[in-house]
Amino acid sequence: MLSTPILRLPVELHLEITNLLDLGDHVRLASTARYFRSIIPAPTHSDFLTAEDCAWARSKQLYACKSCVNFHTWEKFADNMRKGKWCRSGTHANERFCLKCGVNSALYARGTLLTICNRPHVLCSRCGNLTDQLGHHGMCAACSPDTRRSRGNQYFDHEDDWTYATNRMSDRNHVRDFYNWPEDGRLPRF
Repeated sequence: MLSTPILRLPVELHLEITNLLDLGDHVRLASTARYFRSIIPAPTHSDFLTAEDCAWARSKQLYACKSCVNFHTWEKFADNMRKGKWCRSGTHANERFCLKCGVNSALYARGTLLTICNRPHVLCSRCGNLTDQLGHHGMCAACSPDTRRSRGNQYFDHEDDWTYATNRMSDRNHVRDFYNWPEDGRLPRF
């Protein structure tokens, strides 16, 4: 005999209850028991796009990626993937992809210049690293023949770790976009 009263309810009621929940509550409920994990369907990309407008997704600055069908924080996207037509409720929000998916799926070609957190980056045409150490002709500083060889401030290492470098910060004008600061309260650039 089941001890939890909610598990004594019929499956139809469980399905009705889960239909009323948002994406965050689906994930939390599915993590409570194997039974709920089996009856709750995996979220779709449209579920993630709908959840982007929720208060908890805005507070954590989460954006949905079309390729991996998952949430990522804002620094995992190129600046142009979070602004204009690709913003939260933009016309092309359903086509947004994160940096990892863009590089792995060759949506960003080698030698491409990207802006991440208002800083220029290059996907090196020679070594394939995404770095803020710019060289010449679409290469990083380490691969470029005429620049100093420094590999210190890379966002991603070459072993596919894809962790964001915590020593990099966006300028205050960029942060203003995420906190809805008024235009008259604009902070000076560094």
